[in-house]
Amino acid sequence: MFKKAMFEGLSKYLSIVLDYSVVWECSNGVWFDELLNLFNDYGIDCYVNDTFKVLHKCVTAQQDPKDKYVQPSMRSLMQSLLPTNKLHLINTCNTERFIELVNELDFSVLLTTKNSILFKRLIEKKPVYNHDVAILFPTGLKIYSSMQEMIDDNPPPKLSNLAKIDSFLDTDARANIGDIVNYNGGERLTLEKRLSGGAEGMVFLTDNSKLVAKIYHKGVITPLRWAKLKKLTELNITSPHFCAPQHLLYFRNVPVGYTMFIGKGTTLSNVFDGPDAILEQYPDWTRLDVCETLLSLIGKYIYLHMHDVVAGDIQLKNALIESSNSQYLIDMDSVQVGNLPCPVGTEEFTDPKLWGRDFAGFVRTLEDEDYSIAMLVFSVLFCGLHPYATRNGAETLREEILNKNFPYTLDNSETEHIPLGGYVHIWEYLPDYLRKMLYRTFKEGKSYEAVCWRDAVQQYMTELENFKYDDPEAYKLFPCEDYKQISINVEEYRAKLAEAKEQTNKAPEPKPKFEKKTFNNVPSGRFVSSSVGESSSFRPVKYDDDKPAKNDAAAAMPTPAPKKKFFGLF
Repeated sequence: MFKKAMFEGLSKYLSIVLDYSVVWECSNGVWFDELLNLFNDYGIDCYVNDTFKVLHKCVTAQQDPKDKYVQPSMRSLMQSLLPTNKLHLINTCNTERFIELVNELDFSVLLTTKNSILFKRLIEKKPVYNHDVAILFPTGLKIYSSMQEMIDDNPPPKLSNLAKIDSFLDTDARANIGDIVNYNGGERLTLEKRLSGGAEGMVFLTDNSKLVAKIYHKGVITPLRWAKLKKLTELNITSPHFCAPQHLLYFRNVPVGYTMFIGKGTTLSNVFDGPDAILEQYPDWTRLDVCETLLSLIGKYIYLHMHDVVAGDIQLKNALIESSNSQYLIDMDSVQVGNLPCPVGTEEFTDPKLWGRDFAGFVRTLEDEDYSIAMLVFSVLFCGLHPYATRNGAETLREEILNKNFPYTLDNSETEHIPLGGYVHIWEYLPDYLRKMLYRTFKEGKSYEAVCWRDAVQQYMTELENFKYDDPEAYKLFPCEDYKQISINVEEYRAKLAEAKEQTNKAPEPKPKFEKKTFNNVPSGRFVSSSVGESSSFRPVKYDDDKPAKNDAAAAMPTPAPKKKFFGLF
């Protein structure tokens, strides 16, 4: 339970740099109201960055019931800060650049939580930071006078001792069709039909239409695996698009498996497997559908990161696709949770610096996962192709990866090593910012955070939705190729888009359910009140009730605050 007046220690600062995790973790409680009161009572400026927006979109996209208070809390935050010009945006998703810009603020404090992505990035990257850091723990708020003090007090997690135990939680009792298994201390499930089987166990349909049961084979459930399953159930991820453990299952009082939601569709690897596979299953798809699929997938992995989960074994086989806006993450019992490691990995999707290591013998970082996310981005954008797949190259893909033989160039000067089938044109039609990120990752070894990838893909998708590109080939799955695929009449779609926007603008404004408040200090029409992140104009707006307005006559006229959205979040 959080103590009363938990945020009182932050009242002395001119500005608070707010991490999204605070909104997400504190949305269901009186302490969030206390935070809003802090901003209002003391006139404190609030700074957020682009990651704040990305994370909110990732959370709302999952539609997890446990996050139902986040949207109202975010709306309250916007309604509290926007009318008084107290909300400012820092235009970056990169953690180090974010901290560099925050360093220019006067007398600020960074407010985050122990489990947040930002907190983990700060521990990993150790950027130079000139201000205080406030960490929200379950027991209360702790303020550190430096980044180093925070890091010293919160070292990276050490590998759990459970990872070193190789015994099994087993008996000879095996649950099968017709058997009854127990969960939640007494509730019962009947295993009705075998759905699938594998090296680890079998999946059964049950008498609960919403749940299937995974029952492990003998010699599979180690203390590490069972502890991880327990933690996963405690995370309470109940969005149906995560086939994550929901309940632990027992048969004759012995651990045997867990329940999960059933996924729909086919594996990504069956769809994103070259032109024939993707066009056969989704003949009406365009580049927009590819982007929507990718955006949804990255958002799901980021959502796991927010729960202190590193997927570890990201690959096209570990997700099902039902449509471009509906995918399911599967095989989630192998993920890393906290300091309980993921024991598996696919070499082609894993950072080469981790090759040869025992995956069960160390705790992976978010930066380790960034490489796998980059692999996912390229593989989906290129309809299943590996970034180091090369024509007339080395004998093995492994050699190409180790030598960083990325066959694409930023100026398209060399194309002879790009595989045939239309991939060179996919590369040519990608926007420059995405091509640069991919080139710097796979040719130069640079690392981009997962939120940066999602932000870039979102930008690409928005440009496609608004028909920014004149060439209709830019919208095809395989531009400039003779495959039978959908063509876009750009001018026709632009005209329809313009007509839809015109109709929206003509729509009458609904009558408000409550009386609008008026403010003397109204927003100027911009979403933020300062040029945050731009040259030398990056300065906090100090709260000063006595500062005279530039136009006293105009300021004396109360003006209704315009209805505004915060960067399209609502």
